[in-house]
Amino acid sequence: MDKLKVHRNTLLLIAGIVWSIAGFNVLRLGAVAYLGYVTFLNLLLSAAVYGVFQIFVFGKKVLSSRRKLCRLSWKRRSISSI
Repeated sequence: MDKLKVHRNTLLLIAGIVWSIAGFNVLRLGAVAYLGYVTFLNLLLSAAVYGVFQIFVFGKKVLSSRRKLCRLSWKRRSISSI
């Protein structure tokens, strides 16, 4: 497994790409399901729920994961070790 070692910034980039793909798929599925329910009130409530999740869940998770990766003292590390 020594061949799969990457720099921590590369690991952050890989994680960002993977989470972006996952987020796009969730967004796509949600948009398809939401089409029959588009009203001003529903859009407003959806934006409020998104804001709450961004601040209290997703934002905190991103920051903690980034801090964890940046705090480590290694330059290259195995992808499977995290």
